[in-house]
Amino acid sequence: MIQHSVSADQVSFKEISPDYLYRVQRGNDSFIMHDVEVGLNNSSSMKLAQSKSGTYSVLHHAGVPAVEHHFLLNNQSRFAKGNAYDLAAKFFQKHNEKVVLKQDNGSQGVNVFKIETSEDLKAQLSHLFSLQLNACLSPFYTSTYEYRMIVLKGEVKLLLAKERLNSWKHNLIGGSRSKDVPTSLIPTLSKMATQTAHALQLDFCSVDILDTTTGLLVLEVNEQVMLDEYIKDDPTRKDRVSAIYREAILERLK
Repeated sequence: MIQHSVSADQVSFKEISPDYLYRVQRGNDSFIMHDVEVGLNNSSSMKLAQSKSGTYSVLHHAGVPAVEHHFLLNNQSRFAKGNAYDLAAKFFQKHNEKVVLKQDNGSQGVNVFKIETSEDLKAQLSHLFSLQLNACLSPFYTSTYEYRMIVLKGEVKLLLAKERLNSWKHNLIGGSRSKDVPTSLIPTLSKMATQTAHALQLDFCSVDILDTTTGLLVLEVNEQVMLDEYIKDDPTRKDRVSAIYREAILERLK
C-alpha cells in the first residue's frame, strides 16, 4: 500500500530487512523507513504518544478533553517508591469499581482488561508486572462508537467511526466495524484531533476519540498510522488511504 502510493512519483524502496526496514529514495533525497513509520515525528513526541498516561497528562495540561489514564510504575522497578497495588485499589474504588487496566505503552488491544473486582485487579496487575511492563488505569465508559482521525501536518485527512459489536473494545482487528462519521460530528472531532496533535507536537498520527455519556474524550494517540483493517472493511477506501501515505512520504522527502 505505502510503496504503491508513490509508484508514479519516481520514489524507490530498497529493502534493508525483509518487510521491516527500507531505504526510501527520490533523486538525491532519501530516508530510512521503519515498518510503516515514515519519520515525520520527532523522537520525543513519539515516545510520549506511546505512553497512555503521558499522553493524558499533556492533553489535560493543554485543556483537551481526554480519558484519564493513571500511571502505575512496575513494583519491581528500582525507581518504585509507593505501592502500585495500593494506588490501583484507590483508583478502583474512586471509579465505582469499574475500570480498564492496560500496559502503559499499549499495543492494538493486547493486555487490556476490563476490571470489576479487586481480585481481578490484583491478578491482572501482577500479570502485567510479571511481563516487565508498567501499567495504567482509566475509568470504564460504556460506548458504542469510537472515532479515529488521521492528522497530517495539522490537518485532518481522514475520519472513521468504529462501531463496537461483540466486544467491549473498539479495535478493528478485534471485530469492530468501521463506518462513516456523522456529518454533524466532523467539525468537533476535527478540532479535537488537531488540538491533540498540536499538544503532542506530532506531525503524522491517528487520534482515537471515545463517544461517552459525558461527551467526546480523546482515548489515545498512535504515532504510527496503520489503516490496513480500515481498507479490509471496504476496498473502495484504498485510493483515499493511498493519497494520505503519498502526501506523508513526499512531505518527508522535501
